[in-house]
Amino acid sequence: MKKLSVALLVCSTLLFSACSTDKKTKSTDSTSKQETKVSLTKDSKEKADAEAKKKAKEAEKKKQEEISKKVSEADTAMKAAEANLTDETIAAAKTAIEAIPGGNIDLQKRLETATANLEAIKQQTTQVQQQQAATQEQQTTNPDPNFIDEDGNGFDDRSVFNDPTARAEYARGEAEAQREWEQSQQNIQNGYDPNGQPLLPGQDHAAGANPDGSPDAWVQDQIDWAIENGYSNPDGTPTEKGQQAIDEVNANAIPTDDQY
Repeated sequence: MKKLSVALLVCSTLLFSACSTDKKTKSTDSTSKQETKVSLTKDSKEKADAEAKKKAKEAEKKKQEEISKKVSEADTAMKAAEANLTDETIAAAKTAIEAIPGGNIDLQKRLETATANLEAIKQQTTQVQQQQAATQEQQTTNPDPNFIDEDGNGFDDRSVFNDPTARAEYARGEAEAQREWEQSQQNIQNGYDPNGQPLLPGQDHAAGANPDGSPDAWVQDQIDWAIENGYSNPDGTPTEKGQQAIDEVNANAIPTDDQY
């Protein structure tokens, strides 16, 4: 009986041990499968993230290439407009600039300047046409019955312009006025005066200058004053007195942010 009890005990122990081992094996297999599943999910996510970044980078590159292309096209159109100011060239440049994603500040400023220059040309042309029309109308409605022009020079032979010297002086003045007008139109088309200075908005001259690039009346007065008072030489270079004044001004000048 005792032996039978011992045998039963041994059998129970072995059976329990087998069950425990089987449960442990199943638990281990389950954990391994879960870890494998988690690993696969992580790898898939990393792969998807990498693919998304790659696509985003390619899309950004393509976007920048498209912007560069649009800027180049707009710059070409803007140069054509600046070289030949017309409503058509300005409209083409405007369309090209508006097609740039996000716009372009430099090209927009050039467009505004060109548009202002074109408007100035139109205004001047209109004024000339109006003056010519008024003159023609006056000559037509109020002709001078005593007008005599035997030499065909366009002047009344009774006027002071019948004097050759007076006519020559008048002709020189007319030629100078024509040159100034042509220079004015050229400045407006180029956006700069003969000295390379940028024009004032909507004007045909740079700040402090005439259309031909020479100093305007106010600036010339300052130059004459500096020469008369010993601050400047006739060639524009400062005298010793003038240089001392410049040095004193620079020494007392308030430093800008860039100088700190």
